[in-house]
Amino acid sequence: MVTTFLTQFPAGAFQVQVAPFIAEQERLGDAMATIEKRPGIVFHAVVSPQLKRELARRCQQMDLACCDLTGPTVDFLASAANMQPVCDEQLLHRVDPVYVGRINAMSFTLEHDDGLGLDSLGEADIVLVGVSRTGKTPTSVYLAMQGYRVANVALAAEAPVPPQLRQLPRGKAVGLIIDPAHLADIRGRREKAWHMAPTPYSDVQRVRQEIAWSRRLFVELSLPVLDVTDQAIEETAARVVDLLGLTEPSKQPEKGLT
Repeated sequence: MVTTFLTQFPAGAFQVQVAPFIAEQERLGDAMATIEKRPGIVFHAVVSPQLKRELARRCQQMDLACCDLTGPTVDFLASAANMQPVCDEQLLHRVDPVYVGRINAMSFTLEHDDGLGLDSLGEADIVLVGVSRTGKTPTSVYLAMQGYRVANVALAAEAPVPPQLRQLPRGKAVGLIIDPAHLADIRGRREKAWHMAPTPYSDVQRVRQEIAWSRRLFVELSLPVLDVTDQAIEETAARVVDLLGLTEPSKQPEKGLT
């Protein structure tokens, strides 16, 4: 929430210090000692009503602005729904099958990034396919955080297409494309960041040929195609799920939870 708030102010206007897992007096005392050394504006999401009051009292004593991010919203929900909150901080970090599924999905996704783990490619819920710099990895990680087991395969016109990709059943993979001029610009900026001399990797004519080749391949493989030009990762992820007609991971049959 604070990160979102700070987007509305000039970059670098605030320095953020984080004190996590404040659930008892001792941890609150440690956090306040740190704040005393570097005073500032205090935001908190403490669950316990007692700790909320104690934190507000200490901030008042130190003449610090203090904002409770959760209390007013929880009070609003309680009033609007005519329900009482349980105020149990343990529920924030509950380990249940859905949580374990997400952890397993993240592990699977990292093990199948950029063409890794091709022998078990068929175990993925989603396979993202595209040439370099089409957003495959960040989209994969975002989907994994939702519980989908994702693999991504990088394509290059000069390299053979992995046979495991050709053998995938329909409805599992999506081909990603992007505007060639935009992709050439992305690659050019990457080369500058790495202090590399210009190469065909960022040549716009070469990139056009590469995108055209990937389009033909997607037709050959019968893959749905998604244009990710100027799309946020969240939007790309949502459209991938929609294209493949997937249900929420929590509603899918469990797969090898450990």
